[in-house]
Amino acid sequence: MLLSAIVFLLSLSALVTFWQPHGLFSALVTCLSGGLIILIASLSHHAWAHGIALIGWAVVALIAVSGLLTLGLILLAPRRVVRKQERLTRVLLVGVWAWLLAGAGWTWAFATGHFIDTVWPWLTFIPAFSLYLGILYGASLIGFLRVSYWHVRRADTLVVLGAGLLNGHEIGRVLGARLDTAIALARQQKKPVTIIVSGGQGPDETVSEAAAMAAYLTQHHFTGQIIQETRATNTLQNLVNSQKLWLQLPNGGGRVALVTSDYHLFRTRIIAHQLGLRLPGQPAPTLWSYLPVAWAREFLAIIMLHPVLHRSVLLTLLGINGLWLLI
Repeated sequence: MLLSAIVFLLSLSALVTFWQPHGLFSALVTCLSGGLIILIASLSHHAWAHGIALIGWAVVALIAVSGLLTLGLILLAPRRVVRKQERLTRVLLVGVWAWLLAGAGWTWAFATGHFIDTVWPWLTFIPAFSLYLGILYGASLIGFLRVSYWHVRRADTLVVLGAGLLNGHEIGRVLGARLDTAIALARQQKKPVTIIVSGGQGPDETVSEAAAMAAYLTQHHFTGQIIQETRATNTLQNLVNSQKLWLQLPNGGGRVALVTSDYHLFRTRIIAHQLGLRLPGQPAPTLWSYLPVAWAREFLAIIMLHPVLHRSVLLTLLGINGLWLLI
């Protein structure tokens, strides 16, 4: 019975992954299936199941530590995590701190027996929604790891997504890694490759990101066709505007692949899926010293992809919480 349940959950994850290999839904299914396998194994009396449970709880602990680090960066170093035009307001930060304190209070009351006949049962929706966000974080991390290890083999057109320029016109390490990855992938192909560089000009930039990227490719001896997309200011516009360009190429661009940073590729694939685009992606490596900050920013962006869903979940939990106490 135990082995059958584990096989079923593994098969379900494999099928969903095959159907939607880089989507958030398949990552959620994988995350929840993994959690159920850990719980089932923990309750088993078989020695081999205890080994699975031990490994599983170790993975959960690593994800939890990563999540706490991400949360700490968002709360304690918001200026490093978000860009100038995306500042977290003081009201929002105070709200998050209040939420965390309320969650800590609920946990303390529940653990110490100071729970019944207090206000804490009315706040059960807080840890419930926090658990929901934790599962979403785990699924996002799984999605990030998936796209980081799946690489492109064949491509006719590469779309390199832009990133902010240093000093208004210089290619930084993040963007340089994306361009170097595109050059390396292009040189592996048997036929000439077209590279579309996508990125507009920010308020603190003297040239468009696309122009700086094109110059970088030329300086690094890329001899193929370079097409500049100079209007995009976010990932969605990168994809929409670049699609108009590659569709004008012979055979509609042929095999089109995306090139962006490893931490950014998962969200890029989600947005591409929402646009009806099934595009492979090549992850560009990120320095380990920068990855925690970059991933914290990226997780916030992933959260903002589905604001209506998150509000609906919160209101549903709030309603269930109230009905549970009133009935």
